[in-house]
Amino acid sequence: MKYFLIINPRSRNERSRKRFRKILEEFRKTGKDFDHVFISSYEAIRAESEYANRKGYDAIIAVGGDGTINATINGFYDKNGKRIASARFGVIYTGTSPDFCKSYGIPLNEAKAINTLIDPRIRRIRTGRILFRNAADPEMIETRVFACCANIGMGAGVAMVSNKIRKYTGDFAGTLIAVLWNIATKGSRKLLVSIDGVTVEIPRVTNISAGRTKFIASGIKVSAGIPDDDDRFYLLTAKNISVKVLPRLLYQVYTGKLTSPEILELKYARNIEIQSPDKLVGIEFDGDPAGFLPCTISLAPDPLDLMIHQYNG
Repeated sequence: MKYFLIINPRSRNERSRKRFRKILEEFRKTGKDFDHVFISSYEAIRAESEYANRKGYDAIIAVGGDGTINATINGFYDKNGKRIASARFGVIYTGTSPDFCKSYGIPLNEAKAINTLIDPRIRRIRTGRILFRNAADPEMIETRVFACCANIGMGAGVAMVSNKIRKYTGDFAGTLIAVLWNIATKGSRKLLVSIDGVTVEIPRVTNISAGRTKFIASGIKVSAGIPDDDDRFYLLTAKNISVKVLPRLLYQVYTGKLTSPEILELKYARNIEIQSPDKLVGIEFDGDPAGFLPCTISLAPDPLDLMIHQYNG
């Protein structure tokens, strides 16, 4: 079995550099055949992952944070959401907010993560396929896949702010500050949301989360994720948010106890389309801002073979 390690030296705000030598030394001790590359931009990571898939590597490993994980996963798929090879996917996590690892049973300890890759259980997970307006060229429609959750609205602003300040505040505090800042400064918007072909207009939307996993971002969560054999997404809409309901909102999104449908409405859908009639609305998924509405979300046709330690359900 031959491995290809994609290492992001900028993960955890570039504080992970000193750990990579140890990771490579520990991997060499396993006696496994492997190649590795140091690379940091989204497109370069995706391209290296695609290269490794097409070259016939048996396992492709993301060494970094959630952004590295997402970019590497995108290298497994073509634009139609079809797998381009049969390689397995694994993770050695060196990032800041381990939503992917917590969701899918991947150890955060580096030694345990390496042991998992050598003697893994294989979990076939379903990924989401999302089409949206490219951030650099809004006239271009881009297609990607995501493994955890896509956020439309406030989530893009939260990701942008928290990614800048978490190196000073930590993950939880940085995300909480970013949430409060965006609620105070960005307000709400009217969105057109199509759920399995039925379109409704929702006023005063702060954020919509369309996801598969329990963890949405940095401790924010729903009560349970979507089982691997379920072809739906959860659709969590935060709406009618005011200072008065803010404590209740924060309690529910950090505990996953969604008891107020007037501010946090939970639905399920197979196919989702979201448009904004009057504002430029941002999109982020798996931890990083990506582009703008309109977007469409559906399951990628092919699952991903993930190397895990144990099944979390």
